[in-house]
Amino acid sequence: MALSIKLSTLIPVDLNNTVSISAGSGVTAVTTTTSSISTTSYSLGPNSGVQATIATITFTPSTGYYYYNEPRLSISSPYVSSYEITKTVSRDSSGRVISKVFVIKYTNTVGSIGDFISFYYELKTLEATLNTFSQPLLQIDSFNLNSSDVPSTGAKRFFTVKGNPNAYFNLKVTRASDSKTYDFTTDSFTTSATTLKNQKIGSSGVYSGFIALEKVTADQSFTIELSPSIELGSTLIENLQDSTNQFTSTLTINQYKIITVTISPLTAANSSHYNDLPSDILIKAERNSKSLIKKIIKFDLSLSANSFTFERGYAALEGAVNPIDFRSILVKVKNGNQAAGTTVLLDDVDDIAVGMAMTGTGVTGAPRVVSVNAVTNAVVVSVSQRAQSDSGMADNANITFQYGGSSTSKAISGCEFYLDNVSAAGSSAGYVYKAASLSPVKTAVNDTSVNGSDGVVVVDDDAGIKAASTTFVSGLGIDASTVAPHVDTVSTNTITLSANQTLDDNTPLVFTGSSRSANITVGLNISNIGTKDHTLHFNLDTVLKVS
Repeated sequence: MALSIKLSTLIPVDLNNTVSISAGSGVTAVTTTTSSISTTSYSLGPNSGVQATIATITFTPSTGYYYYNEPRLSISSPYVSSYEITKTVSRDSSGRVISKVFVIKYTNTVGSIGDFISFYYELKTLEATLNTFSQPLLQIDSFNLNSSDVPSTGAKRFFTVKGNPNAYFNLKVTRASDSKTYDFTTDSFTTSATTLKNQKIGSSGVYSGFIALEKVTADQSFTIELSPSIELGSTLIENLQDSTNQFTSTLTINQYKIITVTISPLTAANSSHYNDLPSDILIKAERNSKSLIKKIIKFDLSLSANSFTFERGYAALEGAVNPIDFRSILVKVKNGNQAAGTTVLLDDVDDIAVGMAMTGTGVTGAPRVVSVNAVTNAVVVSVSQRAQSDSGMADNANITFQYGGSSTSKAISGCEFYLDNVSAAGSSAGYVYKAASLSPVKTAVNDTSVNGSDGVVVVDDDAGIKAASTTFVSGLGIDASTVAPHVDTVSTNTITLSANQTLDDNTPLVFTGSSRSANITVGLNISNIGTKDHTLHFNLDTVLKVS
């Protein structure tokens, strides 16, 4: 009984090889070809249960090529077991595939329609085996160079090239910033094209040298290209070759400048009351250095008017510092006029982290970042924003994002830090107590009528003395037998104390708990300097109150 067999083979078209098809006896074969695929349809009607040869398909690379991935096939048919396919592979002396033959046979017991056999392969150019003098090529087998990041201070990077004795190579080093090349004679970069050219590997099979990279003040990268001296009969082993060029082996080395973390005192609310703020403190280290840096942050502060008290903490009249007082600040540009809602579009959202506070002209309320979308350059904030037409944010407005603590600086620059002596338990957890102190205010009685009838005392100068239950007075003759007297009112050198006093004129007095002079001292430990320059703004306003 005759049954119908219909089969198609799908073979990719590549001009660098030849695929020949020989149909079996009694087989009708029709081939159609596009630019990318050759399809051959086969049909025959053999007797049931009788094996028939459908086709013999031979793959042969063109001169100068071999099969990098030898031809393979996959069968799409409900009757795969009915096919018998034999494969014969031919290789050259180097084991590379230079021919493969498939014989496709089929035994039908049922009709078959719509079967497919798909072939796939990958060709590659044969390496030359002889130089221009018809001499065998000598092989370069390895190139060893430490390609890890170079310190900002520079370094010598030693290299070795291994291969057949008498093989020749070239080595070129290019600096990315200015395209200058390395001169191996002067160990410097020059505008003229310089190369370590036609270097011979000696009888040991090893060539050794070095590249001297100097100190940098800006990030830099270098491209190192090893190539064989083809004209002198040398070649690269296959695993050294670049994917796009068999005659080069390329490495890249990065060198980064010193990273600077700046500790800068900041006051947004009271800048007009301060005398000159202390200078910034600079901390420097190699990029991404995880060597612990311990630094005492000390700020001596003074006011031109008003007085300091503490925003938090009165233990021993010394205030507290929290890691979130070290704030990271980003300024972004608004993209488009704001529409009413919680979504805010920006020119970019680089380094913005969830939890940051958002401020700026037109910002509604005190929103924080809820989510960040780097694709749309949008942030969602916790407070719905007014439309620009309703006094909301305008296009191109500068919008500030900030928050404190190590996690924020890590998100922005990789910088990680912690403070010494942070309380770990109870309501005081997270604070460094006694990190802020106020200088005592020293003055003298300028009053001959302090006779115990009241607590009113005229003093020489009331600068820095604030009326508060936490501003206390001490001195010769001060009566503190029942309660430590504090300052109830202050008015043009006239102080009203909380307890009646009897004092002599010119008696020295000391007031604590308020002052025009303050000191902040806290131990800062940087455990990772990060990957880019960063400023930690120390927020004076969360530690010291100016009133």
